[in-house]
Amino acid sequence: MDIIDLDNLDPVEGIAHSSKGNQLKWHIGDTWYKADGLGYEGLSEVVSSEFFKLSDIKETFKVSDFNVFVEYEPVVLVWRKKYYYGCKSQNFREDGWQLITIEKLYRKMTGLSMAQEMAHFSEVKDRIELMVRFVENVTGLEDFGKYISVMLFADAFFLNEDRHTNNIAILYHPEKEEYRLCPIFDYGASLFSDVFGDYPIGASLEECLEKIVAKPFNQDFDEQSDASINLYHGTIKFAGKKELLSRWNDIRLIYEQRAEAFNKDRINPAGCMGNSMIQVLDRVEEILRQQIRKYGL
Repeated sequence: MDIIDLDNLDPVEGIAHSSKGNQLKWHIGDTWYKADGLGYEGLSEVVSSEFFKLSDIKETFKVSDFNVFVEYEPVVLVWRKKYYYGCKSQNFREDGWQLITIEKLYRKMTGLSMAQEMAHFSEVKDRIELMVRFVENVTGLEDFGKYISVMLFADAFFLNEDRHTNNIAILYHPEKEEYRLCPIFDYGASLFSDVFGDYPIGASLEECLEKIVAKPFNQDFDEQSDASINLYHGTIKFAGKKELLSRWNDIRLIYEQRAEAFNKDRINPAGCMGNSMIQVLDRVEEILRQQIRKYGL
């Protein structure tokens, strides 16, 4: 796990924030760096990325210019003399392409809030159709319904609680006046990573499952995922239990080795991962095993 020295660099302000608060981020060259703030967001990003690699998600879409998901790697970041666990990813926006959230696009075109408009509908499928029809009509992206369906299934599997309407986006090139699907991103709020807020490290899996609420179409992950699959038939198939857990063991070893090196050098990183590494890894493993059983993998 690389250690990246960012001590003399200011983080990017006011971009891609979570509904729970901003996360320290840096954009250097062609790489984004994100530091853990609420718990173990970086670990959650890495796990989702590695599991996506063990799925058929890339075969789901027909478009050839679409990087289906963002790939994350684990890193340690040094900023203001403190060490933070985190992750890095390559910038997926080519020159001239802008990321536009669905909330921003809807407000621009209608002057209204997509989130508020969806609340007028009682049925989950009607809320989903509202967003998909709007995006497809404005952008001409025929696969957006399938895109949403795949995203919601993945959100259900990884228990991603932060999929609000400002966390679903497309890409736009103003000079070409073209739209593209955006790589699926931002799984930092997955796997009960918010240990300083809703999911303290000592809470049981049952307690966390009772508390978690899905977004943006319904509070139940499976209800909104099932509705979108029925509408647009988009889903993904992960590899089997053996392959997934083998990949998880590889990830776990990376974090264990880094923690051992920190202990040897008497370095105590900021945040929960500095003091509770084994507890965090045990919790994530319990969650993954639970989700693998639930979805019959």
